Amino acid sequence: MEKQAVLSSHYFPCIAYFDLLVKHNSVIIDLGEHFMKQSYRNRCVIYTSNGPLTLSVPVIKKNKTKVVDVLLDISSDWKKSHWRAISSAYNSSPFFEYYEHDLRTIFFKEYLTLAEINLALLKHICKEIGLDRNLSVSESFVEKNECIIDYKNLINAKKPYPIAANYSRYIQIFEKKQGFISNLSILDLLFHEGPETLNYIKYNLN
Repeated sequence: MEKQAVLSSHYFPCIAYFDLLVKHNSVIIDLGEHFMKQSYRNRCVIYTSNGPLTLSVPVIKKNKTKVVDVLLDISSDWKKSHWRAISSAYNSSPFFEYYEHDLRTIFFKEYLTLAEINLALLKHICKEIGLDRNLSVSESFVEKNECIIDYKNLINAKKPYPIAANYSRYIQIFEKKQGFISNLSILDLLFHEGPETLNYIKYNLN
Protein backbone atom coordinates (compact mmCIF):
# COMPACT_ATOMS: atom_id res chain seq x y z
CA MET A 1 0.00 0.00 0.00
CA GLU A 2 1.40 3.35 -1.04
CA LYS A 3 1.95 5.81 1.76
CA GLN A 4 0.24 9.20 1.71
CA ALA A 5 2.38 12.32 1.59
CA VAL A 6 1.66 15.09 4.07
CA LEU A 7 2.49 18.65 3.06
CA SER A 8 1.94 22.10 4.48
CA SER A 9 -0.23 24.63 2.69
CA HIS A 10 2.03 26.86 0.57
CA TYR A 11 1.38 30.02 -1.44
CA PHE A 12 2.34 29.54 -5.12
CA PRO A 13 4.60 26.64 -4.03
CA CYS A 14 8.18 26.17 -5.15
CA ILE A 15 9.24 23.55 -7.69
CA ALA A 16 10.39 21.15 -4.93
CA TYR A 17 6.83 21.08 -3.60
CA PHE A 18 5.62 19.80 -6.97
CA ASP A 19 8.49 17.32 -7.01
CA LEU A 20 6.86 15.74 -3.95
CA LEU A 21 3.39 15.93 -5.49
CA VAL A 22 4.60 14.03 -8.54
CA LYS A 23 6.08 11.31 -6.34
CA HIS A 24 2.82 10.59 -4.53
CA ASN A 25 -0.65 9.93 -5.92
CA SER A 26 -2.36 10.73 -2.62
CA VAL A 27 -1.51 13.89 -0.69
CA ILE A 28 -2.85 15.39 2.53
CA ILE A 29 -2.55 19.14 3.06
CA ASP A 30 -2.23 19.63 6.81
CA LEU A 31 -4.27 22.68 7.83
CA GLY A 32 -4.24 21.69 11.49
CA GLU A 33 -0.61 22.63 12.06
CA HIS A 34 0.26 25.96 13.65
CA PHE A 35 1.00 28.83 11.28
CA MET A 36 4.69 29.70 11.14
CA LYS A 37 5.92 33.20 10.36
CA GLN A 38 8.45 33.72 7.57
CA SER A 39 7.52 30.44 5.93
CA TYR A 40 6.23 29.45 2.51
CA ARG A 41 2.74 29.13 3.94
CA ASN A 42 2.11 32.75 3.00
CA ARG A 43 5.03 33.63 0.76
CA CYS A 44 6.71 32.70 -2.49
CA VAL A 45 9.77 33.82 -4.45
CA ILE A 46 9.66 35.00 -8.06
CA TYR A 47 12.44 36.19 -10.41
CA THR A 48 12.39 39.88 -11.36
CA SER A 49 14.76 42.08 -13.33
CA ASN A 50 16.37 42.99 -9.99
CA GLY A 51 16.73 39.40 -8.85
CA PRO A 52 14.65 37.24 -6.49
CA LEU A 53 11.61 38.92 -4.96
CA THR A 54 9.62 37.53 -2.04
CA LEU A 55 5.86 38.07 -2.18
CA SER A 56 4.23 37.84 1.26
CA VAL A 57 0.50 37.55 1.87
CA PRO A 58 -0.61 39.70 4.82
CA VAL A 59 -2.57 37.63 7.30
CA ILE A 60 -4.47 37.97 10.57
CA LYS A 61 -3.66 35.47 13.28
CA LYS A 62 -3.08 34.99 16.97
CA ASN A 63 -0.43 32.99 18.78
CA LYS A 64 -0.53 29.31 17.82
CA THR A 65 -3.22 29.83 15.21
CA LYS A 66 -3.95 26.79 13.08
CA VAL A 67 -3.37 27.33 9.37
CA VAL A 68 -7.04 26.63 8.69
CA ASP A 69 -7.95 29.62 10.90
CA VAL A 70 -5.49 32.15 9.43
CA LEU A 71 -7.48 34.96 7.84
CA LEU A 72 -6.40 37.07 4.90
CA ASP A 73 -5.77 40.71 5.79
CA ILE A 74 -7.94 42.65 3.33
CA SER A 75 -7.03 46.06 4.75
CA SER A 76 -4.25 46.33 2.15
CA ASP A 77 -4.60 45.87 -1.59
CA TRP A 78 -1.99 43.12 -1.63
CA LYS A 79 -3.49 41.16 -4.52
CA LYS A 80 -3.04 44.03 -6.95
CA SER A 81 0.51 44.51 -5.69
CA HIS A 82 1.35 40.83 -6.08
CA TRP A 83 -0.21 40.57 -9.52
CA ARG A 84 1.60 43.69 -10.64
CA ALA A 85 4.90 42.16 -9.53
CA ILE A 86 4.12 38.84 -11.22
CA SER A 87 3.10 40.56 -14.46
CA SER A 88 6.17 42.78 -14.45
CA ALA A 89 8.46 39.81 -13.85
CA TYR A 90 6.95 37.46 -16.42
CA ASN A 91 5.07 39.37 -19.09
CA SER A 92 7.99 38.80 -21.47
CA SER A 93 8.27 35.10 -20.72
CA PRO A 94 7.17 32.64 -23.43
CA PHE A 95 3.97 31.38 -21.80
CA PHE A 96 2.74 34.21 -19.57
CA GLU A 97 -0.03 35.27 -21.94
CA TYR A 98 -1.15 31.67 -22.37
CA TYR A 99 -1.79 31.13 -18.64
CA GLU A 100 -2.44 34.69 -17.47
CA HIS A 101 -6.21 34.99 -17.91
CA ASP A 102 -7.31 31.83 -16.10
CA LEU A 103 -4.74 32.22 -13.34
CA ARG A 104 -5.76 35.82 -12.79
CA THR A 105 -9.41 34.77 -12.53
CA ILE A 106 -8.62 32.24 -9.79
CA PHE A 107 -6.27 34.62 -8.01
CA PHE A 108 -8.73 37.51 -7.77
CA LYS A 109 -11.67 35.51 -6.48
CA GLU A 110 -12.75 36.37 -2.96
CA TYR A 111 -11.25 34.20 -0.23
CA LEU A 112 -11.54 34.53 3.54
CA THR A 113 -8.57 32.42 4.60
CA LEU A 114 -5.02 31.76 3.53
CA ALA A 115 -5.79 28.05 3.23
CA GLU A 116 -8.59 28.73 0.76
CA ILE A 117 -6.52 30.75 -1.69
CA ASN A 118 -3.52 28.44 -1.37
CA LEU A 119 -5.61 25.36 -2.16
CA ALA A 120 -7.42 27.05 -5.06
CA LEU A 121 -4.12 28.12 -6.64
CA LEU A 122 -2.56 24.70 -6.08
CA LYS A 123 -5.45 22.86 -7.72
CA HIS A 124 -5.48 25.28 -10.64
CA ILE A 125 -1.77 24.89 -11.34
CA CYS A 126 -1.98 21.09 -11.04
CA LYS A 127 -4.74 21.20 -13.65
CA GLU A 128 -2.75 23.47 -15.95
CA ILE A 129 0.34 21.27 -15.92
CA GLY A 130 -1.66 18.03 -16.24
CA LEU A 131 -0.91 16.67 -12.77
CA ASP A 132 -3.87 14.61 -11.55
CA ARG A 133 -3.56 14.04 -7.82
CA ASN A 134 -5.87 13.02 -5.01
CA LEU A 135 -5.54 16.12 -2.82
CA SER A 136 -7.28 16.09 0.53
CA VAL A 137 -7.12 18.47 3.48
CA SER A 138 -7.06 17.83 7.20
CA GLU A 139 -8.22 20.52 9.60
CA SER A 140 -6.77 18.47 12.46
CA PHE A 141 -3.02 18.13 12.90
CA VAL A 142 -1.78 15.03 11.08
CA GLU A 143 0.21 12.88 13.49
CA LYS A 144 3.07 10.76 12.21
CA ASN A 145 2.24 7.11 11.61
CA GLU A 146 3.29 4.18 9.42
CA CYS A 147 0.82 5.14 6.67
CA ILE A 148 2.20 8.59 5.88
CA ILE A 149 5.39 10.34 4.87
CA ASP A 150 5.60 13.72 6.58
CA TYR A 151 7.22 16.38 4.38
CA LYS A 152 5.96 19.42 6.30
CA ASN A 153 9.38 20.51 7.53
CA LEU A 154 11.35 19.49 4.45
CA ILE A 155 10.76 22.62 2.37
CA ASN A 156 11.83 25.54 4.53
CA ALA A 157 11.98 29.21 3.54
CA LYS A 158 14.84 29.79 5.97
CA LYS A 159 17.23 27.31 4.38
CA PRO A 160 17.74 25.98 0.83
CA TYR A 161 16.08 22.75 -0.20
CA PRO A 162 19.22 20.58 -0.49
CA ILE A 163 18.26 18.61 -3.59
CA ALA A 164 17.20 21.72 -5.53
CA ALA A 165 20.83 22.53 -6.29
CA ASN A 166 20.77 19.55 -8.68
CA TYR A 167 17.77 20.74 -10.68
CA SER A 168 18.61 21.19 -14.34
CA ARG A 169 18.74 24.62 -15.91
CA TYR A 170 15.89 26.03 -17.99
CA ILE A 171 15.99 29.38 -19.74
CA GLN A 172 14.97 32.29 -17.49
CA ILE A 173 14.50 35.69 -19.09
CA PHE A 174 16.72 37.50 -16.55
CA GLU A 175 19.44 34.89 -16.18
CA LYS A 176 21.94 36.79 -18.36
CA LYS A 177 21.87 39.54 -15.77
CA GLN A 178 21.37 37.59 -12.55
CA GLY A 179 22.24 33.98 -13.44
CA PHE A 180 20.07 30.90 -13.22
CA ILE A 181 18.09 30.57 -9.97
CA SER A 182 16.80 27.15 -8.97
CA ASN A 183 13.61 26.17 -7.14
CA LEU A 184 11.64 29.39 -7.38
CA SER A 185 7.84 29.50 -7.27
CA ILE A 186 6.20 27.14 -9.74
CA LEU A 187 5.12 30.29 -11.58
CA ASP A 188 8.67 30.77 -12.82
CA LEU A 189 8.79 27.30 -14.35
CA LEU A 190 5.24 27.50 -15.69
CA PHE A 191 5.72 30.80 -17.50
CA HIS A 192 9.06 29.76 -18.98
CA GLU A 193 8.39 26.11 -19.83
CA GLY A 194 4.63 26.02 -20.31
CA PRO A 195 3.41 22.55 -21.39
CA GLU A 196 6.84 21.10 -20.56
CA THR A 197 6.52 22.01 -16.87
CA LEU A 198 5.48 18.54 -15.73
CA ASN A 199 8.14 16.86 -17.87
CA TYR A 200 10.78 19.08 -16.28
CA ILE A 201 9.65 18.09 -12.79
CA LYS A 202 9.59 14.38 -13.67
CA TYR A 203 13.05 14.61 -15.23
CA ASN A 204 14.44 16.16 -12.04
CA LEU A 205 12.76 13.83 -9.57
CA ASN A 206 14.98 12.89 -6.64
